[in-house]
Amino acid sequence: MLRFAAFGAAGCTASLWLLFGAARRGARRSSAPSRWPLMMTGAAAFIAGLAYGPAAAGVAGAVAGIGAWCAACIIRSRQRVDAAESVAQFASILANQAQVSRTVVDALETSAPLATGPIARTAAKLVDECRSVGIEAAAQRFAAGADGAVAAWLADVVAVAAASGGQWVPILGVLEAEAAEAAATARHFHRHVAANLPQLGLAAALGAAVALGSALVSPDAWAWLSGAQGQRVGLAATVVAVAISARPLSAAWEMLR
Repeated sequence: MLRFAAFGAAGCTASLWLLFGAARRGARRSSAPSRWPLMMTGAAAFIAGLAYGPAAAGVAGAVAGIGAWCAACIIRSRQRVDAAESVAQFASILANQAQVSRTVVDALETSAPLATGPIARTAAKLVDECRSVGIEAAAQRFAAGADGAVAAWLADVVAVAAASGGQWVPILGVLEAEAAEAAATARHFHRHVAANLPQLGLAAALGAAVALGSALVSPDAWAWLSGAQGQRVGLAATVVAVAISARPLSAAWEMLR
């Protein structure tokens, strides 16, 4: 019995390692939270393990883990699209204001109140910094601060524009074009990659549902699944399913960090 429990614990650990190993390495380098998928996975595995044994713990943990990580990727991708579209909108306003403003600060002061979305707070903070410490110092603070890559990118472009004298209008035009391209890329990723990730969770859930349905219909199938041989087969199938799902999920999360 102890050997069988140890085998089940090893199978569950292998499943969780395959599913979350690469994704957690990417999550540590990003600001996106990743604890709740792990908590959901652990809770599902613990409850199923207490009720039905180590194989059920592995299956429940795999299904919950794949589904939770798919949801985390979709949420992160949606946030990325919102941020990219907000930056593109603000960059367009800033480029238009640059045509009629004398200085970069004037353009920022006119554009910041018109910004919407996640970039609105960042734009207002940048204007305040420009007023208090100057454009160059404000750019350095944004680049070294905790406001994220979007704020640093915007601050760097503004600093270059401010240092270029009368040639700063074309630089803001480049910012507008780059921001629009980044927003299009984020939308393309969300539409063609993130939106298709739930298929992994659905496939895992359907596989578990087929096994559970067979066990409920046939007493012999339930006896085999609850036995030592069925438990081993279930754990092996869980590890294979997780290995198949881990690569696309970790790659998607790495691209979203």
